[in-house]
Amino acid sequence: MNGNRGKAFSPPQRGGVARSAGVVLFKKWILSHKPSRRSAAPRLRTAGHGRDLFCPIRLFIACIVVVVLGFASILDAQPVRINLEAVVTGLNQPVYFTNAHDGTNRRFIVEQPGRILVMQPNSTARAVFLDISSRVLAGGERGLLGLAFHPQFAVNRQFFVNYTRRPDGATVIARYFVSAADSNVADSPESVVLVIPQPFENHNGGMIEFGPDGYLYVGMGDGGSGNDPGNRAQNPDELLGKVLRIDINVAPYTSPPSNPLVSTRGRSEIFALGLRNPWRFSFDRATGQLYAGDVGQNEREEVDIITNGGNFGWRAVEGTRCTNLGPASCSTPGLIPPIAEYDHSTNGRCSITGGYVYRGSQQSLPYGAYVYGDYCSGEIFILQGGVASVLTDTSLNISSFGEDEAGEIFVVALGGTISRITNPDSRTTSALQFSIADRGGFSVSSAGQSSLTTGYSRIQVCCGRPLPEGMAIFGYRSGGVLVSEASVPAVPLTPSGRIFAEVGGAINTGLAIANPNAQSVTVDFYFTDSSGANSRQGSTTIGPNRQISAFLNEAPFNGAAGFQGTLTFTASALVSAVALRGVTNERNEFLIATLPVARLQSLGASQTLPHFADGGGWSTDFVLVNPTEQAISGSLQWLSSTGQPVTSFAAPDRYSIQPRSSFRFRTSGTGSGITVGSVRIVADDFKGSPGGHTFVGPYAMGIFAYRSTGVTVTQATVIADDGGDAYHMFVESRGALVQTGVALAGRTGSPATVNLQLFNMDGTPAGVATTLTIPANGHVAMFLSQIPGFASLPAPFSGVLRATGSGFSMTGLRGRYNERGEFIITANSPVNENSIQTSSELLFPHVAFGSGYEMQLVMVGGGFSQVTAGTAGTIYLFDRNGNPMTVTFR
Repeated sequence: MNGNRGKAFSPPQRGGVARSAGVVLFKKWILSHKPSRRSAAPRLRTAGHGRDLFCPIRLFIACIVVVVLGFASILDAQPVRINLEAVVTGLNQPVYFTNAHDGTNRRFIVEQPGRILVMQPNSTARAVFLDISSRVLAGGERGLLGLAFHPQFAVNRQFFVNYTRRPDGATVIARYFVSAADSNVADSPESVVLVIPQPFENHNGGMIEFGPDGYLYVGMGDGGSGNDPGNRAQNPDELLGKVLRIDINVAPYTSPPSNPLVSTRGRSEIFALGLRNPWRFSFDRATGQLYAGDVGQNEREEVDIITNGGNFGWRAVEGTRCTNLGPASCSTPGLIPPIAEYDHSTNGRCSITGGYVYRGSQQSLPYGAYVYGDYCSGEIFILQGGVASVLTDTSLNISSFGEDEAGEIFVVALGGTISRITNPDSRTTSALQFSIADRGGFSVSSAGQSSLTTGYSRIQVCCGRPLPEGMAIFGYRSGGVLVSEASVPAVPLTPSGRIFAEVGGAINTGLAIANPNAQSVTVDFYFTDSSGANSRQGSTTIGPNRQISAFLNEAPFNGAAGFQGTLTFTASALVSAVALRGVTNERNEFLIATLPVARLQSLGASQTLPHFADGGGWSTDFVLVNPTEQAISGSLQWLSSTGQPVTSFAAPDRYSIQPRSSFRFRTSGTGSGITVGSVRIVADDFKGSPGGHTFVGPYAMGIFAYRSTGVTVTQATVIADDGGDAYHMFVESRGALVQTGVALAGRTGSPATVNLQLFNMDGTPAGVATTLTIPANGHVAMFLSQIPGFASLPAPFSGVLRATGSGFSMTGLRGRYNERGEFIITANSPVNENSIQTSSELLFPHVAFGSGYEMQLVMVGGGFSQVTAGTAGTIYLFDRNGNPMTVTFR
């Protein structure tokens, strides 16, 4: 049916917490909110300084080479595994599956000969909802082809169908009503809305759907035959070869005033033109973008994002191929290329079937990925981050895809079956077992759930094996858009800690403390300002196996609004803690970044912050925390990538910090050019002694922030260290969707040689290794795919990167583009093999699942310096009250 040749186809408000905002991530930390009006995500995610934080030699995200080009072709890599779970069989030429969007969770099936069937929730039985076979001219590409329920169907009982009528095969858009007496049966009288004559038997289009604007969209093919002999797709006086948009709330219909041809020559119903046969299209329920699979002629199939007034080129172009059919030139200004296309050279591919952007809650597919297929080959594809891949190959003639009310996706086969896409790797548990090989890793992501659950997790190993290192990456989506990410490290138990604290206003700090003990723990705390003066001392009790989490302006901490300094806590037994820095941006969205919990002990004489960025929208908060009871001081060296002193902004060359307090300097962030490099922190000799010196160093961190068009869109924290000769870290490369960046900073006046080697998640060498040279006192930073010799990595790739050498420091950031095309960064801290933490167990002090929050749990093993048997154990999940917390993972 798709072509010729017989194809049958709220966060806290400023100054306080929005009590009415709804779901809470971290007690009263990150709340969901009604998103502000925003523009649609751009199709090409390549522009803007969001990618300028990393770049080889000069910038730490500039010059990213992994970009989304004008279109994506199909790769053979399989990004996820899926199963097709048969829901119903024995149908008569099904061509569509949908729901009524009325909260009943009923499912509706369209059969080409002229029937619509209804299935009740949790049932495979079907009943006839409407039978108009006597009106329908069916066969080939004709028949009952489309169904759309009015947005107010639950109230007005209206739905609409698209069919080719007897006897002339014209396309009819008709209005029907469901029976007032029985909501599972339609009344038979129809009201014709629109009739479009068809000059040939094929290319009838068939899709109708209501958009988020409440208007009815209609997909029309070019009228058929081959190569659009009447050039109808480019003719503004013809409705064929178009996507139409009509307002059916005024009988029989009117054209919305914003349609492109309302006030000019042409048919006012036209929304977009230059389409051959947009057999199936769908709206992304999160962003409102309109995705269409437009069936090609003999060579190309394409995916388009349909826009108001857009011209998609047919018949001058087929995908990105010039047809030379004219009369329009292939170089006509304004023709919109597809976002993905494929040719007919592989597996018998010949006819695209458009699908849906996955917005379901069962983690059946990657959230935000577009799923579509080919009718002839039976392949199901996924388009994610600009990379198109084969999900699975089936023997089905895929006539359509469908969505239920929960956003789960179904596959419709013309041979008579409908199947649900499921995830074979999902598991629901409160005790997640893991096994990690030497030099390997472990990664698992949570599935979506409707209700929010927060708590903590304990990581325990068996049989005397070593503890892994790990991080839990929070992701928060609002309105289908990834707003923020932050990584929480797996941390050992501690009796005390000190955090950098900002209280109230647009920036607010929160603290989570988990008590894994069988008895209650008393936690004493106090605030210290920049002068070293303590205030607001307090105490709280955490029950056995319980957790507390709150902003510092809330109970039990009750910090003063506007405070900046530190908070220190001491527990009566070992606990685990993490701090998060929350920023309410100019769109009233809540952005999060992790803050380190400093132990109450001094660090060494010299540390290096491996990366900072300033200018082009980037700024860095450089923060030092004094972990001691005495004043400390020292020098700061701001070094460029070439190892020279930074001169592009005025930076302090000294620090002085009162006892228990902190120091903060924010780079200007005003320059149009971007300056990146490292910071050397050198402690003064605190007190001399015969034959030796004592140096007391602070805890140092850099908090990156990026502003675009006046809005802060992301932040992340990088931690300084005292250098080493070996590091390893979890890395990912998933096209433009996710890229791990690595920054290496030299610590001496001589160039440093660093060897990089990649390992697969199972610990085996990935066959990729290289050597980088860091200039004396200099800095090298790049994405994984930019590293020389690493461009051949398969996409997607997950594994472990090891760096060895001498005289250097290392850090990592994970970068990704969200659905608005904004660049989001997250800390991805490496393991310094010179200072691996020891503890009886590790904890993620805070976790959150559901209501827009998702988590990726990542762990990496050891075995680099000496061979071990790997490690294995269990991640135990608990809610705030210490009860086992059941979560579904994929």
